Amino acid sequence: MLRIAMQLALGMAIGAVAIAGSVQAASKGAQELKVTTPAGITLQEVAGGGRRGGGNFEQVETLGEKKTPGFLAGYGGRRSPDRGYLVANEAGMTLYTYDKDTTPGKSACVDGCLAAWPAAIAPAGAKASGDWTIITRAGGVKQWAFKGKPLYSFSKEPEVGASKGNGGDWHAVKLAPESFITRPYGFGVVDSRTTSGYVLVNNTGAVAYSYNGKGAAPKAECVTSVCPTRWEPIQAPNLAQPLGDFTLVDRADGIRQWAYKGKTLYTFSGDLMSGDAFGAVANKEFEAVVVAHTFIPAAASISFDPGRGPMIATKAGMTLYRLDTSFHTPDGHGLPGSQPGAPKVGRVMGTAACDVTCQKTWKPFLAGANDVASGHWLIMGREDGMRQWAYKGFALYTYTEDKKPGDRSGSDKYEILVSDDPKKDDVYKETKFGQMSIRGSDSAANFWSYVEQ
Repeated sequence: MLRIAMQLALGMAIGAVAIAGSVQAASKGAQELKVTTPAGITLQEVAGGGRRGGGNFEQVETLGEKKTPGFLAGYGGRRSPDRGYLVANEAGMTLYTYDKDTTPGKSACVDGCLAAWPAAIAPAGAKASGDWTIITRAGGVKQWAFKGKPLYSFSKEPEVGASKGNGGDWHAVKLAPESFITRPYGFGVVDSRTTSGYVLVNNTGAVAYSYNGKGAAPKAECVTSVCPTRWEPIQAPNLAQPLGDFTLVDRADGIRQWAYKGKTLYTFSGDLMSGDAFGAVANKEFEAVVVAHTFIPAAASISFDPGRGPMIATKAGMTLYRLDTSFHTPDGHGLPGSQPGAPKVGRVMGTAACDVTCQKTWKPFLAGANDVASGHWLIMGREDGMRQWAYKGFALYTYTEDKKPGDRSGSDKYEILVSDDPKKDDVYKETKFGQMSIRGSDSAANFWSYVEQ
């Protein structure tokens, strides 16, 4: 098998707000927030369906007719709010609740039941948080519970992301970000690509910011509809009523504005896709309303590139990459909001896709001995006995040619594998999707891409 390496230079101009700094740090609030998943609890895509083996990504249209200036009203490669993620254990296997667990703090699943439905064990040192609590089983074993219900995996689950045990007394658990807070009509909660968590959005999908400065909020210096620094108050309907932490403010200009926890709410025209929170670094007096934080390993961070947006990086800011199979899609890859790759493909490739030769330039992003998987971060075992971090199904690597934080010279490097057998078919073939892709009985094309938050 011959390995041919090449790099595709994407000379595309991407419109973005040129702001520097850490979006993640700028969007953290002082109040105590819920966590989406504690240690040992992960989030998995639903298996099956979707392009390339179960991505389940859909075109998501924004709600309502009013559009925030500068905001894209539709976006690809993002998860539809009604699908959510399956809650899973550290190995990525779906977790279930049991209808017969009716006594608080006690599991009714024992003996034979427990053999078929293993308890979701909480790792040493795990702590309860928000909807996540811990019950103690016989022998002192600690088990995770969600909203008071003990959690179990299914011993006959065929694969990560499947939910074959769903039915009867057993119910697969889905993360429901919409239930994180009590909110009025017209607000939603989405997974933010520029913060480590779920954020409040308005009816168009634009992130809601609270104004934390003194006096009136600053006005945009420009007045055109494409102003990149416009702050728009989130208006409330005439019949709106306060609800929970949401209150109403009557402004001098006649606008009735929503406020959250006593702070008025705005959108930022520099946010291009739902979940963007670029305004948090454009103006320090504004803070994205984060309602729940997601897990990031201590050794990782979010690195922000003005042209590409937020990327997963090491703590030192070195870009992290994934190795994926080539598949030509209309929205491409390696661009903000583009196809992030199907988690199932990443799991199949695992850590073996980058062999010893590959590892001379691509260094595995290793997990520590005491690190525990959580959220979108799994830990994959390696043949050398080490453990490697994976994000949304794909094993992560650094690239030796990147010399400083923010470098991404490894992105869009292709590795075309061509058979050395002349009888093999190694030419372009038309896929069932009507697109051309390098495919053959003994050939493939892989590519390296930076990992988008």
